[in-house]
Amino acid sequence: MARFSDPEAAAGEVLRLGTIASVDLANATCTAQSGEIVTGDIPWIAQRAGSVRAWSPPSIGEQCLILAPEGDLAAALAIVGLYSDACPAPSTDPNVSLVEYPDGAIIAYDHAAHALTATLPEGGSVTIDAPGGVTIIGDTGIVGDTHIAGSLNVSGTVTANEDVIGGGISLKSHKHGQVQAGSAQSGAPV
Repeated sequence: MARFSDPEAAAGEVLRLGTIASVDLANATCTAQSGEIVTGDIPWIAQRAGSVRAWSPPSIGEQCLILAPEGDLAAALAIVGLYSDACPAPSTDPNVSLVEYPDGAIIAYDHAAHALTATLPEGGSVTIDAPGGVTIIGDTGIVGDTHIAGSLNVSGTVTANEDVIGGGISLKSHKHGQVQAGSAQSGAPV
């Protein structure tokens, strides 16, 4: 094991501030640059990499800390997640945890307001694939058209401000034929 007489020089050999120079997504490696020094392909530290795995590769230009055990850049790792002028913090609110994506999408949780928000850019979509079903507990508001490919069962009242159309027949303005006075019943809607 190498002994360094100057602790600052030793720390400079082991720890270096740098930026991500390239990313190899297939191999989950990157190169990092610190001044004139550019590492070979090295792994970046992910949040989780066991039976639970997280994927959030670094961006070119993202600030990092190069950790080179005993000063050996061939055995180095990149520790990402350092804010910089080029990649500033997406929030300064102490009550909010959020992830911001390059296209402007944001997923945020405000623990003071107890509010989870997902904001997608124009044209963005959400898909939930849950073969066991989805349960929503709480009042639900939908702004926009809703399409259901399947049966709709309601155990409460259905209220429509405009009209309900079933089989092409308007609930609001349909007519009945064969109308008679007294206790007789009318015919089906026409």
